[in-house]
Amino acid sequence: MIPVLVAVPLLFAFMTVLVDTVIRSRRIRAGMVPLLYISGSLLPWPVLLVSYKGTPVDEIVGGWTRAGGIEVALNGYNFYFILGALILFSAVSIYSAGHFRTGKEYSVILLMEAGVLGAFISRDLFNYYIYMEIASVCAFILTALSDEEGARKAAFRYLVFSLTASYLFIFATGIIYLKTGYLNLELIRQTARPSREIITAVGMAFSALLLKAGVFPLHFWLPDAHSRASTPASALLSGVVVKVPVYGMLLLFYALPVGPVMRNALTVVAFLSIFGGIAGALFQINAKRLLAYSTVSQLGYILLGLSTGSIYGAIYYSLAHMLFKGGLFLSVGSLADAQGTKNMRELSYRGNRGVMAALLLLSLALPGISPFITAYGKKLILSGLSWPGVPLLYAATAGTMLYIIKLNYHLAGPGKRGSVKAPVSLILGLLTLISGIYLSPSLNPADWMLLLLTSVVFMLLRKTGILEKTLHLTLAGEFGREVNMQMMLFFLFVLGMMLIQGLQ
Repeated sequence: MIPVLVAVPLLFAFMTVLVDTVIRSRRIRAGMVPLLYISGSLLPWPVLLVSYKGTPVDEIVGGWTRAGGIEVALNGYNFYFILGALILFSAVSIYSAGHFRTGKEYSVILLMEAGVLGAFISRDLFNYYIYMEIASVCAFILTALSDEEGARKAAFRYLVFSLTASYLFIFATGIIYLKTGYLNLELIRQTARPSREIITAVGMAFSALLLKAGVFPLHFWLPDAHSRASTPASALLSGVVVKVPVYGMLLLFYALPVGPVMRNALTVVAFLSIFGGIAGALFQINAKRLLAYSTVSQLGYILLGLSTGSIYGAIYYSLAHMLFKGGLFLSVGSLADAQGTKNMRELSYRGNRGVMAALLLLSLALPGISPFITAYGKKLILSGLSWPGVPLLYAATAGTMLYIIKLNYHLAGPGKRGSVKAPVSLILGLLTLISGIYLSPSLNPADWMLLLLTSVVFMLLRKTGILEKTLHLTLAGEFGREVNMQMMLFFLFVLGMMLIQGLQ
């Protein structure tokens, strides 16, 4: 039953392309294509609900043995990833019905949904890789199809680095297979022993997934791709697609020997990503680019949970990020589309009470203010930290509050007006609150005191004008040379990760 989760959007992606290609009547196409698209996005829900009754459940497709077959599962590790993905794909399908001029974007989003769900249910490294690539290719296409200036260049950079990471990951998978004789994660876990080859494979695999996720300092492709894609695509890229490599890291921690030295190194990378993303977001005036850098920072929180052993902290934080970041991109994107600008000084949610309410809810969820679901995930992550990790995470929370206050300060000002779509993002905002109350029905006064203090700091900094400056955390130069320098940085990072893993 579990593979049907993937089969449904895959089938409807094919049907959408078929209808869009074969039927000549524009009026009929305009009615059928969005209907097929929404149906394909929503129908995996009954499959998940039926499958959930037997959780945890493992299934070998085709009745093969575990050693020779493809295993899929629904368990405590992947359920919340799947749940978050289905919520966001459903929200985006409702938001974007009628948004695109042709059916190809709809079919690509359905294909992306199939790839994401396929990766999340996989218990086999090669099967996971295949579905991760399906999701990645769809992300390139959606970025390139955007009407935004510079979208194709952003898609090309995304393509170059993601494919490089893919080659590295499949090479690491091959090494693991040669040393263990298996691709199945459970069998790898039972047979993998520390060796020079396994150490090399672990370093390469983590480096590849960190690049695909857009973790600092391997984030160079992410801000342009996420900010220049269309509004529905931005919500999916930032909310869901970057969680596929995150889930891959969770699988690596489960199946392979990852030593304490590597865990410590990943913890350092996590904090670098948290603060690097905060710095990038603080010095942006482009609203979507601010949210893109915010994703770099938030991925650091998730990596921190994985590296310190707070697995469920990382899982709940991933679910929270899918909800609030998807909602933020839909809210800000709808304002930008209606008002014809992404400049925060010109954007305004005045006169759009639904969008204003959604953005305020989602803005409180982003830094993890209780009782929102992010606070629950952050509390679990904090439980795995000691000094100086705890004060650093509180400092990061203050930095996150600072850039989200900046965003709302500008959006609350006067600006252009236009028709916007508010209900979907408002529902996502309410979900972050309701799910947080369900998981941890308590208020932490320290969160609200920190928010008040950060607001005062923001007002003082605003008078200096420093927050009105812009910063691009990329290597400057001609495009080709810049890509070459970034590729060199990536391979130096890979070498460093392999050397660090060898120290265990």
